[in-house]
Amino acid sequence: MTNKKISIAFCFDNNMWTHAGVAITSLLYHGRGVCAYDIYCVVPSDFGGSKRRELTSVVANIDPNSKISFLNANNDFDDSVTHQYTVGIYYRFMLAKMLPKIKRIIYADVDVAFNDCLDELYNCDMGDNVIAGVRDASQGRAWPSQKNGYINSGVLVMDLDKIRRLGLYEKWIELSKCDQFMYPDQDILNKTCDGRILYLPLKFNYMPGAGNWLQPAVAQGIYSESEFMDATKNPVIIHYILRQPWLGRANLCGDVWWRYCAMTPFYAAFLARIRQMPDVVVKYVKVLNCINVMKIKMRQNDIKCYLFGIIPICRIKRAND
Repeated sequence: MTNKKISIAFCFDNNMWTHAGVAITSLLYHGRGVCAYDIYCVVPSDFGGSKRRELTSVVANIDPNSKISFLNANNDFDDSVTHQYTVGIYYRFMLAKMLPKIKRIIYADVDVAFNDCLDELYNCDMGDNVIAGVRDASQGRAWPSQKNGYINSGVLVMDLDKIRRLGLYEKWIELSKCDQFMYPDQDILNKTCDGRILYLPLKFNYMPGAGNWLQPAVAQGIYSESEFMDATKNPVIIHYILRQPWLGRANLCGDVWWRYCAMTPFYAAFLARIRQMPDVVVKYVKVLNCINVMKIKMRQNDIKCYLFGIIPICRIKRAND
């Protein structure tokens, strides 16, 4: 195992903490015996102690060489424009201030699943760049002056030292108060870091639910054909930006998310939530990407599980409301 831990951050609130638990489970599952993580979670001050203890237990049970820390979000962005979002979109900006001794960190949204150790990503050569990210498939959002394309802010490598030296944190606070951004956190990052962004391969932020954007993006040269094929076959980080599997929506990589979810103490709760959705079928847990080990059929009144998609092995009856 590597002696140096990888620093990684997640930002979430009371609504997404179990999703964070699934993401962290997938992260540690692939890191065991290969790398260890210092996991930093920026959360609101009212994020309860029982939730913190449960996530701490998840980390300890999977990989005792990794550790998790919780950081209460500050009030620097309380006056920021949020539109349909919450102030939580700005939590990732706080990392440079809240972690003054950390030089570099990976940031990831919690609607992701990890498929490999992140040592390659963490150790990428940043050069003079401030952040690293994957080009967004929807380049129509790019700023007119942007040199090489607009990145998605769901997965980032952040050089916190450079962010501090350049005074970007203070710029981010001021820009966040301007009502001119459609996707405030993402737009601000692209605007202020333009020219100092390292563009990462698509495999580090593969968004299978965005299929209608990805193929045209290849045709437009945003991603190369080989880069796209590598991401499709060997995604390191799957980002469920659309068609989220926990909402019962079909997704090419939905089985991956359910596989990790089944390893967590939150699995039953996720199943219970989508029992409300009629006529939903979720396939998950595949072998060699072709054999369905299990299929779940969900109706209004019950859930049925089938081994290999045909042999009934479990039925959960929903109580009448």
